[in-house]
Amino acid sequence: MDKLADLVQEYCASEHFFLLEPVLKDHAEPLLVFWCGRVGERITPESVAQALRQVAQLDLPLEARQSFPELLRAFIDYLVDTGRFPRAAGWRGLVERAEPVYADSFRQDGSVRGETVRHQLPAVGRNDPCPCGSGKKYKKCCMELLG
Repeated sequence: MDKLADLVQEYCASEHFFLLEPVLKDHAEPLLVFWCGRVGERITPESVAQALRQVAQLDLPLEARQSFPELLRAFIDYLVDTGRFPRAAGWRGLVERAEPVYADSFRQDGSVRGETVRHQLPAVGRNDPCPCGSGKKYKKCCMELLG
């Protein structure tokens, strides 16, 4: 059986590919190879969503990143139509379900919305024992590093 990433080059040389809009063709091969490398061959809703988040953050033109789901659907259709990767038949629905979240991840300026990461630091008074476990007072140990 052919590896999924190996079929990208074959797809980009096929007549299916030549029917695509030019904006989809410009970065098609590296985008599809990147996506295939991220999801592997066992595609799940979680792997599709995670790979799409990673595609959204690539340093490529906004139009190429925003139109990626359309390119991906065309690639999946190629896999199904040619019979080269029979498991791809159910993938289109996974992509279509993940697409609205993907589209909403872009801000007006083209940047990508992300998850805010907040590190929870313990409430430590300056005369309390240092949370690093050194046994020293916080003010004599890590206060300058953490404060």
